[in-house]
Amino acid sequence: MPMFLLYTNIVDTPPDFLGKASKLVSTLTGKDEAKVCAIVNDGLKMTFAGTTDACAIVQFHSIGLQTSEHARYSAAIAQLLGEIGVPNDRHYIQFYAPVPSQIGKMGTTVEELSRPKEDMLHL
Repeated sequence: MPMFLLYTNIVDTPPDFLGKASKLVSTLTGKDEAKVCAIVNDGLKMTFAGTTDACAIVQFHSIGLQTSEHARYSAAIAQLLGEIGVPNDRHYIQFYAPVPSQIGKMGTTVEELSRPKEDMLHL
């Protein structure tokens, strides 16, 4: 369930940007891209450090994110943001590592879906 949510005042990000973001998240987390959700909210009215120059906020979510890897994730995401014109000093990245019980999927939670099938028979 890795998620990449970008909020930016950059207008009309390139059509291939979503695909690049999705692939990057898959690479960074080591999880299949089929489980990745990437969202780009571009053209927003935003200020950062008192100006409306190019800026962004990124939320990066994935079960099992390790704080020891945040700097590596940050460097890779900053490079991706640079491709659309967001300078390194004009963005923040928030990292979230939810536990499986906090993620809903298919009418249940990832925690429940991860249980062995024999355990599911008793629900």
